Amino acid sequence: TPLIVGRVEGGYFDERARELYITDSYLRGRVLVFNMDTMAFKRGWGAYGKPLKDIPMTGPAPKYDPKGPPAKDFIGHLTVAVSDDGFVYAADRQADRIQVYQKDGKFIREFTVAPETLDRGSTGGMAFSPDQRFIYVSDIMNNVIWIVNRADGRTLGHFSFFGRNGAGLHWVHMVATDSKGNVYTGEVDTGKRVQRFLVSN
Repeated sequence: TPLIVGRVEGGYFDERARELYITDSYLRGRVLVFNMDTMAFKRGWGAYGKPLKDIPMTGPAPKYDPKGPPAKDFIGHLTVAVSDDGFVYAADRQADRIQVYQKDGKFIREFTVAPETLDRGSTGGMAFSPDQRFIYVSDIMNNVIWIVNRADGRTLGHFSFFGRNGAGLHWVHMVATDSKGNVYTGEVDTGKRVQRFLVSN
């Protein structure tokens, strides 16, 4: 692709639309959409739906302050997921927030998860429950999986804990679900493992 893409953090295949969503942390963070079959670039945006041309390329990078106003640009480690009803979720991990968009990049709303979390942040990878009611969010700093109500962005609870034993998490990086609702976690750095958490009905 002729478009410069740097520090790719995540991707999502929208099979029905034949589109590939890529997130990177280059130029203050961007959501980039490509044709899945030809890899032709189609559209993209920054935080709050900012046009790509308006993302600043110079000046100090934004920093997260839980007591200050939200950063106008993405801060770092941006991941993406697309719901079945066509909303795009972008998790800005170092800002402890998730932003919601229409597929054309129109900003809808944002919500925070564990907003007091500093350093690497709380909103890493995202995965939906099979019925799309919940978003599971991996938290590399607190080493838990947050359960978020998708309808209103409320954090309902979490599971797991910091530790190297079974069911504990150490440097949890990404999360996924299967058709039965079971949750899979992937740990990096010295964690280096995948675990499956069974969901009981």
